[in-house]
Amino acid sequence: MTNKEVLDALRQIKTYCAAGSLDKLNYAIKVIEKLDNDGIEKPLKTDFTKLKKAGE
Repeated sequence: MTNKEVLDALRQIKTYCAAGSLDKLNYAIKVIEKLDNDGIEKPLKTDFTKLKKAGE
C-alpha cells in the first residue's frame, strides 16, 4: 500500500466522519502527507530511531 492510497482513503472517510473526529482525521492526513513529502514511502518499515533529532 502506498502513502497516496492511504491519503485517498482517509480523504474519502472524511465524508462520513463524525464532526468530533475531523480534527484527528485531518491530523492523520497531515502526518502521512509529511512523511510522503519527506520521501518516507514505507513508514511502517522505516527505522525512525536512526533519524537525527532536531538540532543535532
